[in-house]
Amino acid sequence: MPRRILLADDHDGWRLRVRSLLETAGFEVCGDAINGIDVVEKTKALLPDLIVLDISMPVVNGLDAIPEILKSAPSVKIVVFSVHEADELRREALRRGAHGYVGKSKPEDLINELTKLLGSHEKKKSIAN
Repeated sequence: MPRRILLADDHDGWRLRVRSLLETAGFEVCGDAINGIDVVEKTKALLPDLIVLDISMPVVNGLDAIPEILKSAPSVKIVVFSVHEADELRREALRRGAHGYVGKSKPEDLINELTKLLGSHEKKKSIAN
C-alpha cells in the first residue's frame, strides 16, 4: 500500500506536529521540505506518494510549487495544509493541481483526506486503548 509522505512547511513546530500525527496514523514520513524549491528537489529524490504542502513558505510558495512538483512527478498526490482557509485559495490550489485542501484549524481532517487519497490503511492503535 503506497503511503510515503513528504512534508513541506517552513515552520518547524508544524512539521513536528504533522509528522507525529501521520506516524501515529501509520503513514511513513519520508522527508521534510522548508520551501517550494526544496519540495520540488526532494520530490525528485525521495519519490513520495503524497505531499502535505503549506502555502506560506519562503523562496517559492506552495501554490507556485504545485505545478513544478507535478511536472517532475505527475502521479504524486498533493494535499495543501494551510492556515489560509479562504475558499478562493482552496479553489486556486485545486486549479493548479492539488488533490485536496485541509485547514490547519482542523488537523484531524488531514488523516481523513490522506486516507481518501491513498486508500484505506490499518491505523496503529494508540497506547491508551
